[in-house]
Amino acid sequence: MEDLLKITVITASYNAANTIEQTISSVIQQDYPNIEYIIVDGKSTDGTAEIIEKYESYGIKWISELDDGLYDALNKGVRMASGDYIQIIGADDALTSTHTISRIVQSIDSGVDILCAQEWLVNDNAKTQCAYTNKYARDQAMYRGGMVPHAAMFVRRELLLRYPFDMHYRIAADYKFFLQCYYDKTVKIRYSDEMVVFFSASGISSDMKGCWEENDRIYRELGLPFQSPDDAYSSPIKRKIKRCLIAIGLFFPARALWTMINTRLRWQKHTCENKICRWCGRYE
Repeated sequence: MEDLLKITVITASYNAANTIEQTISSVIQQDYPNIEYIIVDGKSTDGTAEIIEKYESYGIKWISELDDGLYDALNKGVRMASGDYIQIIGADDALTSTHTISRIVQSIDSGVDILCAQEWLVNDNAKTQCAYTNKYARDQAMYRGGMVPHAAMFVRRELLLRYPFDMHYRIAADYKFFLQCYYDKTVKIRYSDEMVVFFSASGISSDMKGCWEENDRIYRELGLPFQSPDDAYSSPIKRKIKRCLIAIGLFFPARALWTMINTRLRWQKHTCENKICRWCGRYE
């Protein structure tokens, strides 16, 4: 296995007993032979640690201790890692198939620092999914902000040591990390159409108001001329219509109607073949 790229998968957890077994199962069932799996638990009190302990025989490296939040835990995981590339997935996410890592490794060309793949965003309640793509970031000249599918990024370990997650941010430190790399001319980023993760829409980053507020702080800190996600990729005509609807009090009802229509058009029933899947109703 010395000639094979080593992939480290890191999961930070806290009181995730209802979901983490699905996450662990999706990682340990990978058919790629050179994977390191690290779980950093924040001293859970709901049985999460006991679930992780069940899978120690699969070679999982894990700790359970108090931390200063998500990004402190992830920074710990990075320091523990020995892989060539690191993927970070949440304790309520899952890899899409047993072949996910094998296919990704085939896409990592020599010299690539970050491979940005794609993910399925899953609605836990409706058990539906829609594609979360990396299309906005592919053309830097046209890019006006917006996070790529962060759970679908495979990052050279040295980069995560160079740009550790900024613990001044509660939600968007991974976005700051991406922007730092995106505008670092020494960092080589490539993109893949591979769908690698089922990403739960109920995680910490589902706090959209909090995300936008932290994004604005990041833009100011890095000196980037970006604007709110609602306006970033809208035409001047659409922005004018928005202002008019706001002025007459119809914007939010119209937005709710559009969201309902868009949901029906873009979202589809979740399906997968993973051994454990709470969305499909499969449990051990």
